[in-house]
Amino acid sequence: MELHRQEIEATGLHIVAVGLGEPKHARHFGGKLAPGVECITNEQPTLHAAFGIEKGNMLRMLAPDALMAGARAARAGHSQGQATGDQQRLPGTFIIDQGGVVRYAYYGKHAGDQPELEELIRWWREQP
Repeated sequence: MELHRQEIEATGLHIVAVGLGEPKHARHFGGKLAPGVECITNEQPTLHAAFGIEKGNMLRMLAPDALMAGARAARAGHSQGQATGDQQRLPGTFIIDQGGVVRYAYYGKHAGDQPELEELIRWWREQP
């Protein structure tokens, strides 16, 4: 998100990353990996559950597409640091309008499953 932040914000969107863990984790990892992105955490997955973000089981964590995503991340120089919070919680990406209506929802099938940001931006620009 940090790499595309300016382009995303130019469309009128505001990025908020929500993670599981303590506030100190948001300050540390957010400041290090995405200094321009608002990053908040909660120690309990209540917000994730409210948005229908599931927990992955071992089959999802070890599925070929999950392993391929991990390999791509490793080739790009990314590595898994110390995990915090609910490590099995899957990712989700949402666009929520100013009225609180979810206009877009993407539910990841594994830890590395994210929508392509370019496609997400294109989708948003095409909305009436």
